[in-house]
Amino acid sequence: MARLPSSPPSPRLCRIRRFRLRRRPSILPPYWCRLTPPSGFDTLLHKREWELVFSARGIPYRFDKFAGREHLYVPPLLADVALHELQAVAREQRRPPEAPPPPPQPHAGWAALLPLFLVIWHGWREGWWPCPILRPSPADWCDLGGLSSVRIAEHGEWYRVVTALTLHNDTPHLWGNVLFTLIFLPILARTIGVGRALWLCLLGGSLGNLLDYLFRTHAFASVGFSTAFFAVIGINYGMYTIQKGKKSLITLGAGLGILAMLGTGNEDVDYLAHCCGFGVGFLLGLMEGRQRRNPSKYALPQWLFAGLAALLLLLAWWMAFGGVLVLAA
Repeated sequence: MARLPSSPPSPRLCRIRRFRLRRRPSILPPYWCRLTPPSGFDTLLHKREWELVFSARGIPYRFDKFAGREHLYVPPLLADVALHELQAVAREQRRPPEAPPPPPQPHAGWAALLPLFLVIWHGWREGWWPCPILRPSPADWCDLGGLSSVRIAEHGEWYRVVTALTLHNDTPHLWGNVLFTLIFLPILARTIGVGRALWLCLLGGSLGNLLDYLFRTHAFASVGFSTAFFAVIGINYGMYTIQKGKKSLITLGAGLGILAMLGTGNEDVDYLAHCCGFGVGFLLGLMEGRQRRNPSKYALPQWLFAGLAALLLLLAWWMAFGGVLVLAA
């Protein structure tokens, strides 16, 4: 019986001494480059990751399997681009994860006490209910504590930058400020605590009124809590800028849109005070955000900041009434 000849060796693999040569697969276009190491993909997840990267970037690729190992090929003109994308993904994976945001502060709803105080204070001044205590007429209150550039320049009544925040021309003016303060102030209180939120709100509003006075070149008078309200918006945005970095530029349009929508209305609106409040609040928010990133072991308690906010208001109005008593004497 004739002996059949043995089958010829596979054309895809041959050996020359210690080297292994492999014929290029016919399914691959000429000159395509292999990006995988000689060992091929180590895991299926690794292969799937490269496939997703190239599919997302629109880079053509093909797989080829040899000796139980799978390899990936790309066009030669896109090899550098493909390597750059893979290196970018590797750098992103090596980047340490962002620290989780701190838990929300408790009792944020207590921040509503400030707008509630504004309502009670306005009603007491306007005579909404009888009061046995002798008090100035509603018109005299603005003369007593309104932001007046003439009184500050001639008499040095700097306390007016604080007292003006608690005065409003009429009830619609009051309710507008109270409504938006009820929305944005608790948001800030959930992040930094009620006491710090109240203190930064009044501090930002007072400094905003101070800048409003310094930037003016003519005599003016204004009242209202809106400067402090826009300071709260600026503080929130400043803290978000520290947290997100360049990504926060996306929300800049939203912040300016709020400023344009709520900060304008009619010819009686003090636009400069709103912008000053927002700017001061933004700077305070940057400082607060940096402090929260590197917290101190000796941080002051929340009740102390709330006490400072109340003391600021009491001291400012004490100086306002003290001036009246001195003039009367």
